[in-house]
Parts: sequence; structure tokens; C-alpha cells
Amino acid sequence: MKKQMFVWFSALLFAFSSCERIPGNQPPKDINITITDIVGKPVEDVHAGMLIKLVSPEFTELNKQGLIRQEGKIFFDKQEAKIKEAKGDYVLLTLPILNYIELTRIDLSLLVRNTRWQLCVACLLYRPTVTGVVLTGGPEDGTFNLPAEMTLDAAGNIYVIDQRTGHDLIKKVTPAGVASNFAGMADEFGRLVGIAIDNTRGLLYVADATSDQVKAINLASPSSITILAGSGTAGNADGTGTAASFRFGANLVSDFGTSEVGQGMTIDASGNLYVGEAYTETISFASQLRKITPAGVVTLVPGSRIEPMSQEQVAMSAGVSIDAGNNIHYVSGSSGFYQGITKITSAGISSRLAGRTSFEGLNDGTGNLAQFSYPKAITSYGANFYVADGTNGALRRVSSTGTVITLAGVGHFATAAYCACPFVGPVSGSYVMPSLLAPADAYETLAAAIRMNQAGGVAVRSAGLIYVADYGYRCIWKITIG
Repeated sequence: MKKQMFVWFSALLFAFSSCERIPGNQPPKDINITITDIVGKPVEDVHAGMLIKLVSPEFTELNKQGLIRQEGKIFFDKQEAKIKEAKGDYVLLTLPILNYIELTRIDLSLLVRNTRWQLCVACLLYRPTVTGVVLTGGPEDGTFNLPAEMTLDAAGNIYVIDQRTGHDLIKKVTPAGVASNFAGMADEFGRLVGIAIDNTRGLLYVADATSDQVKAINLASPSSITILAGSGTAGNADGTGTAASFRFGANLVSDFGTSEVGQGMTIDASGNLYVGEAYTETISFASQLRKITPAGVVTLVPGSRIEPMSQEQVAMSAGVSIDAGNNIHYVSGSSGFYQGITKITSAGISSRLAGRTSFEGLNDGTGNLAQFSYPKAITSYGANFYVADGTNGALRRVSSTGTVITLAGVGHFATAAYCACPFVGPVSGSYVMPSLLAPADAYETLAAAIRMNQAGGVAVRSAGLIYVADYGYRCIWKITIG
């Protein structure tokens, strides 16, 4: 495929044939370059690991001198590609993994002897590859019982709530997938329904629905557990420390009939916690969010209280997140109720970002065109939100404008838990993100290459590294994009 004319220096061939240093201040010379696949078919979009061929008459003398193969480097944006062959008028190379999570137009450049030429500008569309593998755990290995909400420390270690029959545990998983018990081995916890970490203070926080308290765990000495806030009796009183009270929902992550209601925890950059809870026993499905300062001062989050007058208004939090602008987002929903994401701005204005009142199902789209199924957890990173979409067994990515795509998973009626079919275990897989001309449901189809079961927690290390807790397959998934 013919590309734009590219800038080169004049007298180039002379410079190389005489083995002189490439001139850096000569008038430019335009050339044509062709980019094809290995069999010579022109390409416009590419992905990591793909073999491509760059063809130009200008390469002939460079290759005759052996300069591209011996001293040359070709870059896709800022990432160097591996040159496999440089002969005649072409260069054959392998496209490297690029640090992009969206379809992105990329540049090509050539570096020889510390002199760089731009080969093309935005001439190729890079399509990232999504890969999902089981990091640790599995249906039968006993590492986890019901892995649920989770969080990350500064070193990338994962802290996972593992719900059990009596007393829940917190398990620590290293980036290499080594799992161990971290806290709760002496039955210090009841039902844990929220978790967050303050790396600055070295504290891990949990919401304990059995005692209706928020507890702080010393990361350096996890047997040191203190009560940050909560009297130990269910209620909705504001106050400081044990003068305050909470009404957390105590449902298991696996409760299908009721989902999680009044749960979830997140933390802002200042160390303030935000938790979801039920509000009062006198109004069915009433809910709200509370803010807890590092000093244990508990107050209502403005705009978060819902006293529903209809089923459509019900939105009891299952998971909570806060973005860099201090806007809170939480997921809620069960069959026949609103299933999706609610946004509360820092000014206390509430709106629905994505999702709709629906039964079980999976559908990508924007706003109320998107469909979730018992979403369990949400976290934010950059401009996007990531949702552990419960019985859909899916990881969903949601933009700040409410556009939802499925990154991994098969959808409610195809999961091992609800497909009414012979048991199918976890399936690791990968796919290349669909092109710009792909149909709207392309992600839903492709994401099924990564077969999860029931998604209960999500944590994001970077835009290209996401972890998902799967309480159906009792494992932690590692999802990469790039």
C-alpha cells in the first residue's frame, strides 16, 4: 500500500556508499514506502506479533551496506520492533506489543547511527490484543472458597476477600500468582463485603457486615487489627469512631437471588473511605453511601440516599469506586431491577451512567443500551471504569461517557453456573480487538475466547493489566491488553 511521502535527507545514497555518517542537516528528499504483510498484501491495521514488510527503493543501498540489519532500529511510535530480515529493498519485522488499550494510529521511524527519519505519520491502525489467563486458584485446588472484592498495594500484590462459611479471610496474591493467607486466620472477621488500601498510611481497610464495622489492618503486622468506625450494632448514625453505626448487607458474593446489597468500599487520594450500605429497616431497598475520614469521622455522602418509591428507583450498591475528580460510581442490580452504574458527582448530583432495568443478559452499548447481570464490583483507572459483571462471568470496560464493552467473558446463559450444560472449566485465551468497521456486538463475541464463570471482584494495576476474582471457578484471572 502506497503511503504518504516521507522526509529523508538528500545525498543519502552517497553518504552510505562512502560509509560516512548520515548527514543531519541536508535538504529533505521525499520517497514512497509500501507496507504489506508477509505475502505482500497491503495492510492498514496491525497487531502485536504480526510480521510486516516495509518496502522502499531507498532501502536497497542501506541493505547493501548492511546498515539497517547491523545498526538500524525501526520504531512503532516509541517501541522498537524486532528486525527479522533486511535485504534488497525491504525490511521484515515483527510488530512489538505497544502500550495501548484502544485502537490507535501509530507512526513509524528509522534510526541509524543516531540519526532518525520519520517513515510515516499515523499510517497504521494498531489493534491491541486482549489476553486472559488464570493467575492462581482453580475449581478444585482449594486456594479459594469464594474470592470476592479485592485491592492492590503499591508493589502490585493483590489482597482478596475470600468468603467462607463462618469467618472470612483476606488472602494475598503476588504478581507471580503465589497465594497465601494474610489476615483473619484467628477468626477476627465475620462477613467481609468491602476492601480498600491506603498505601501512604500502610493500612488495609475492610467492611465487616457481621459486626457492622470498618476495620483497619496494619499491612506490616496484619495481626494488628483496629476498629476505625462502627458501634457494632446495625444503624445509620453519623459520628466519630464507635459513635457511628453502619448497616452493611451481609449477602455472599454468590447469592444469586438477592445479589449484594449495601456493600462495597473505595478510598480517595486523601485516605477517605466510602462505603455502601442499606438505609433504615422501615423502607424496602433504601440505600446510601457513607464517607469515613482517616480519623474515623462518618458522614452521609450528599446525593447518595435513595428511598425508592418504585422498583425502577432501586439501586443498592454492590461495589464502589471513586475517580480522580472525586466522583463516586457504584454498581448495583439484580434480576428485574436496575442493573448498572450510578454516578454521584462531588457536588452531590446523582445520575445513571450505564445499564438498565433488566433481567439476566449481556449487551454492549452506551448508556441504557448496555446490559449487566448482577454486577459485583467496580474500580476506576484513568478515564475508564472496570466492572466485575457477576453472573455474566465478564469483565466490562466503561468509558466516562457510559460506553460499555466486554473485555472477557461469555455472558450469563453461557457460564458454567447457568448454561445447563456439562461442566466446562476455565479457558485461557486471547483475541485482537475488532476493527473500526466491526459490528456493535463484536467484543461480546470475541471476549468469549476468555471463559470465566462468575466475576466477583476487580483490581487494576495499569490500563493494560487487570485482575478479576472469579467465585465460580474459584480463581484469580490476569487480563492484559496491549
